[in-house]
Parts: sequence; C-alpha cells; structure tokens
Amino acid sequence: MDGNEKIFQKVLIPVDGSSYSLAAIRLAGKLARIHNSEVTIVHVIDEQVVQQLCRLRNGECDSVRKNMEEEAKGLVSDMKRELIAAGVKANTVVLKGAPYEQILNLAEKQGVDLIVMGKLGRRGVKRILIGSVAERVIEFSKCPVLSVSDRRC
Repeated sequence: MDGNEKIFQKVLIPVDGSSYSLAAIRLAGKLARIHNSEVTIVHVIDEQVVQQLCRLRNGECDSVRKNMEEEAKGLVSDMKRELIAAGVKANTVVLKGAPYEQILNLAEKQGVDLIVMGKLGRRGVKRILIGSVAERVIEFSKCPVLSVSDRRC
C-alpha cells in the first residue's frame, strides 16, 4: 500500500439501540475517520416483532408500526450525531424485514467493504456468545464483519 489506498471505502453499521451497537458506532467512527470512508447506519424493524406486538395489542398494527418507525428514525439519528461528533459524515437507513437478510442485502447493494456491528443486541442479550443477527451476518456476509464486543470502545 502506498498510504493513499483506502481499505474500507464503504462501511455499514447496523444498530439496534443496545450498548454494543453504540460501541460499534464509536469504533466504526474511528475507522471511518482514518480511511475517509462512506458510512451508512442502518436499523431494521423486525417484522416478526411487529406481528407479535400486533397480536398482543389486539390488532392495533398501525400504531405499533408508527411507533416502531418513529423509534427507529430517532435511533439512527442519535447514532448519526455520535459520528458527526467524531468528525464522520454518515447516511441513515431504516428498513423492514428480517434483520440479518436486510443488512446483507443492503451491504451487497451498496458494495460495502466492511460491516461493523455489536456482537449482542437487544434481542440477543440472553445468548451466551453472540447475538443471532450478528451470527447470521458473520456467517453469510460476502465482506468482512467486525464484531464489537467491548462496550468501552
């Protein structure tokens, strides 16, 4: 390398509001600043969770969806502010579906060079080693995945 070559031109950071995803944002921000990377922050609204909440709330799906969308937009906006404070520009995306599938589809569509994500998420805290979404992203990703385990990053 001659020092001008960027290794990670495009970085994708999936977030879910957990402390691990915040750690991923902070570490990815450091990497993005070094590599002058394009950064995209993504949150996926899990359709299975939406359906479960709709059943619990007697079919009030419109309000459930609206609340989840508002929370998702607030989350990616907060994470974007973290990166801006670190001197990194970022785009935000909110998607719906199976989280790992949507993350992988977006990574492929954008030609991502690196995915940086927390090893555990809000849904995966009970898992001993690694969250189910992170596990599937690592298993099926066509690009490198950096799994952040230290919440102090």
